[in-house]
Amino acid sequence: MSIKLLGKVLIKSTIEVKTGMRIGGSTGGLKIGGVDLNVITDPLGRPYIPGSSLKGKMRSLIEKKQASNDANFWNKRDRQGNIVGHECTNSNSYTKCPVCKVWGILGGNEISVPTLTRIIVCDTYLDTSSITDEMKENLELEWTEVKFETAINRITGTALHGSLRQAERVPAGARFKDSEIIFNVFEESDKDLLKDVFVAMELLEHDYLGGMGSRGYGRIQFKNVEVYWNTRKDYETGNIDLKPERKINNGWDIPSKLVQNFAFLKSKLI
Repeated sequence: MSIKLLGKVLIKSTIEVKTGMRIGGSTGGLKIGGVDLNVITDPLGRPYIPGSSLKGKMRSLIEKKQASNDANFWNKRDRQGNIVGHECTNSNSYTKCPVCKVWGILGGNEISVPTLTRIIVCDTYLDTSSITDEMKENLELEWTEVKFETAINRITGTALHGSLRQAERVPAGARFKDSEIIFNVFEESDKDLLKDVFVAMELLEHDYLGGMGSRGYGRIQFKNVEVYWNTRKDYETGNIDLKPERKINNGWDIPSKLVQNFAFLKSKLI
């Protein structure tokens, strides 16, 4: 297998929160009257989306899609023997696996081919201007809202004693700007794998990011997507600015349009 860098695809976008989102963070110690379930924040106290959360959720969704075509796909277990996901264990399966080739793998004794991760997902930070003055009037905290949660006795329909808690959430309407996903192309066949990244973004829009998704939290949408292609030669000459001529998505600025027009996008990766 010949591995060399052919180029990098840069996928830039804005992530808009459609329903309150909670990606958990440290409480920073117990506080009287404090929130029970905090969101993760940057050093300035503003919520952000960790790249690990976004990458992990995208991988999980693609794994589920891939598993629908392969009954033996789920093979990774935790210490208790419970199925927790998929990871290739030999070279033959790895070379055919869109999940492990794109999202990465720890590697094993039976894998003798290079296992280079194709995708890099960066942290994405809050666009503070998206939290308007009108929104702030209805927020309990500077950038976030507080929602009370409780467990319900499904027989009586009443709240269970001691189950009331406060969950901090990023409010609907918040935007996280300059989201960046970098896709490395090491082989010609990698260009086909790029479609799985767009499909994962598409699937995520109809799923959730963060916790408590079954309760309606965490619906997001990718907006203003821009896709750029830089070849190895561009890096060797320092000609890697995000110039209009390097933008290859032809105005298709949402994941579903990128999937629909993938054949055209792939033709631009030359």
